[in-house]
Amino acid sequence: MTAPDSALAAVAADEASATTLAQARRERIVESLPWAAAAWLGLGLVFRTGRVLHGGLVFGLAATSLGLQALVLALAIAWCRAEARAPRVERIAFATCVTMVALATGFFAIGGGSVEVMLFAVLLICMGSSWAFAWGWRAAAALLAASGAIVLPVAVAMPTIQRFSDSTVILLEAALGAGVALVVAEALARSTARAFAQAAAGRVARRQLAAAYEAYRDLAEHARDMIYAHDLDGRITYANEAFARACGATPASLIGRDAGTLVPRDAENPDARALRARMAAGEELPPLVYWVPGPGGRRWLECVATPIHDADGRVVGARGIVRDVTERRAAEDALRASLEDLRRSEERLRGLARHQASIREDERKRLGFDLHDDVCQELVGIGILIESLRRRAAGEAPGLTGDLARVGRYVGEVGEHLRQLARELRPMPLRELGLEESLRSLAEGMSTAGTTVTTDVRAPIPRLHEETEIAVYRIAQEALANAIRHADARTIGIALTVGPDGLEIEIADDGRGFEPEAARVSEALGLVGMEERALALGGRLEVRSAPGAGTRVRLVCPAPLRSASAA
Repeated sequence: MTAPDSALAAVAADEASATTLAQARRERIVESLPWAAAAWLGLGLVFRTGRVLHGGLVFGLAATSLGLQALVLALAIAWCRAEARAPRVERIAFATCVTMVALATGFFAIGGGSVEVMLFAVLLICMGSSWAFAWGWRAAAALLAASGAIVLPVAVAMPTIQRFSDSTVILLEAALGAGVALVVAEALARSTARAFAQAAAGRVARRQLAAAYEAYRDLAEHARDMIYAHDLDGRITYANEAFARACGATPASLIGRDAGTLVPRDAENPDARALRARMAAGEELPPLVYWVPGPGGRRWLECVATPIHDADGRVVGARGIVRDVTERRAAEDALRASLEDLRRSEERLRGLARHQASIREDERKRLGFDLHDDVCQELVGIGILIESLRRRAAGEAPGLTGDLARVGRYVGEVGEHLRQLARELRPMPLRELGLEESLRSLAEGMSTAGTTVTTDVRAPIPRLHEETEIAVYRIAQEALANAIRHADARTIGIALTVGPDGLEIEIADDGRGFEPEAARVSEALGLVGMEERALALGGRLEVRSAPGAGTRVRLVCPAPLRSASAA
């Protein structure tokens, strides 16, 4: 059993065997009975000696009466001490008081005397027992009733008792004395109960405090963490085994040493004196990390220190818990290095994505120029030649005229299609009109009889960096093309906002949807291209879709403004 367990078990056993209030009253009776007996016998000796000297009482009667009372009291004392904790102690004390009343009444009946003196003696027994035994008004009332049953017949019947002519005075005196006896009995009983409760609470509190101290001490001594305490001058007042082992010393040898000498003076370590001054001023210190030399090099420790206050609330010292965090610090350093490598890799990847996006955009521009300036012009030339042949064939071969006209129209349609494709490959409106108007133009151009494309721009969009505008335009263009070609969407909405946190664009359609993860596994070029452009912008692309639930493509990225010179 550990020290805390044994301490708590001792407290539980103590509380289980704690003295009850009834037992405390019995112990009070046992302790008070000899003193009450001595006081009563002393008063009786004085009273009888006075009457013997004045000739009012025979010596033999006085000695016999006093001897009988002494014998009764001695027997009661011996019996109570033999069974000090038994319930019969109270009955023995009560019977003793009744016997003393009977003996006193018999003494007055035989030896003569006044009713007032006899009543005074009986009330003295009742009040003295209430004072000595603190047994409450019920026991006092029972004793008064028993005493009245003994005294009244004797006072009325015995001729030796001297009576007053005014019986009312005697009755008033008896009633007053009885009332005082009851009040004294109840007041002392309650006072005794309060004192007992306070003493019991104090004993329990002391036991609990002792158990808590032992539990705390056992916890501190067997803790794996290092625990210490020092005063405001830095002198160590307590150190547990773990702290002593870390310092290569014993706990006893560390007491009185300056705690600041255990920490090397170094720029990476906090100043011990400055910390003590801050703590003495009542400042709460954050966890502190410092290093100490160890067998394998530096050992990093983390300390959580709290102030120690005296009864007046003044800071008189500090206590602390120290934990070895060398492995944690090494892991944190490795994590920081990994994060830095990851950041550099991400930056290289983003640069590569920007470079690839730039290459693709340049290739698109080159291809657009080639289509527009070369292929389309050549198709125009071919159309002119066909028209020339049609005119010449009108006179020589009229049957070829219609075929040549159809060929000319086909060549014109191909040229127009290629010019449209060239405009899509190099979006000229983006340079002239900006992102907002270019997206509106894109939406209008891709709207058909079966598909409606709408644009929602809640605030004017400023001119952004050219690469940002091109990437956002291409992502929107790819998302619209996917919705029209593959999703059979009937309604497509483009929502665009630019705020302090960056740019956000969302393209949502009501098409048949798809499984985004399956599309990534199949390496869908459109989705991969959009993700690469988002990465190049330093943004985040989210694709939410499910079969039959439509598709939402959302891009969030920085929105660098275009400089005035670039605009």
